[in-house]
Amino acid sequence: MDKEPEIVEAEVVETNGASDFKKGLAVFFVIMSMLYAVSPIDLAPDTIPVVGWLDDLGFLVTATMNAVQQFAKNQDSAMVKVLKYTKWLLVVATIIAALLLGGLLVSLGLLIAYAVG
Repeated sequence: MDKEPEIVEAEVVETNGASDFKKGLAVFFVIMSMLYAVSPIDLAPDTIPVVGWLDDLGFLVTATMNAVQQFAKNQDSAMVKVLKYTKWLLVVATIIAALLLGGLLVSLGLLIAYAVG
């Protein structure tokens, strides 16, 4: 009269990266960072050597890291976790560096122009 326990097969759901929305957003950010790199409107103007390219490079690298993170098959991997924190650290560092160095060079240029003129 005892019933045998019923065995239920578990369905294995394989995650293939992040959601489609996050993947699409990552591709959008890569495209926007490329447009930002060629745009004359920047946090630090491209006419300032090194500093002008710093923000462009920072945003391109950050967007690429985000895309790699979103397209990784295993979202629980150590690589994805490292990329997650590294990209935000890079965003903050890029903005701070571009603003500080760009502002410093602009201020120095204005000081020289004021002293000469």
